[in-house]
Amino acid sequence: MAGLNDLLDEGGSLGVPGLNDGVGGSTNKDLMADARMSLSGNLGMAILGYILYMALMMSFSMFVFTAVFFVSIVSQLGGANAVAATGAMNLFANLIQTLVSGAFMVGFMGFFLGIAQEGAARLELLFVGFQRFWKSFGTYFFYTLFIVLWTLLFIIPGIIATFRYAMAFFIIADDEDCGPLEAISRSKEMMKGNKWKFFCLNWRFFGWALLATFFTFGLGYLWLIPYMQTSFAKFYEDVK
Repeated sequence: MAGLNDLLDEGGSLGVPGLNDGVGGSTNKDLMADARMSLSGNLGMAILGYILYMALMMSFSMFVFTAVFFVSIVSQLGGANAVAATGAMNLFANLIQTLVSGAFMVGFMGFFLGIAQEGAARLELLFVGFQRFWKSFGTYFFYTLFIVLWTLLFIIPGIIATFRYAMAFFIIADDEDCGPLEAISRSKEMMKGNKWKFFCLNWRFFGWALLATFFTFGLGYLWLIPYMQTSFAKFYEDVK
């Protein structure tokens, strides 16, 4: 564990300061308490926002792949090579999915950032990523590229990279003037000394995730995901 801590925080210790205190001033326990306070009176809307986000994601995926299936069938009936037509349409569908993934991610982060900053759940923030479509796409592209490149070196550097760049989507949602590479760079700076703290914040939800999975048949995630994401938004506010 000490080795992992050294990798995550470039030499930080594994004592209590490493677990709860980074560059940001609040402990993870404080951040989670702040998240619960922000969700107080907003939990219903937060759950609705999460459900709407999932519904939009699934609806879009179903639309794209239904269109792919339809075009493939038409191509086969027209005498085209079935394998080639299906492969081309699958490639097109994956491209579309990649193009919009960043916008969905930024919107998801933006929605919970609104709760963390304003104490109000505003559904229109789910679409902020589409208002900054190319910046969202660029951030998603470089975020994925850098993590893949680090993962090619070894699994652990890839995991660390996910924490290093974890704030990038929050930054795009929060700052309309910020570009993709700037968001990546700012996230890297924010997470210096804070990667272990963010890892521990994620770990605090592990037990809740087990309960939501095995004892509520997944329904517990309707409460857990808003709680987690608002806590992560509080973390961003603490380290930005």
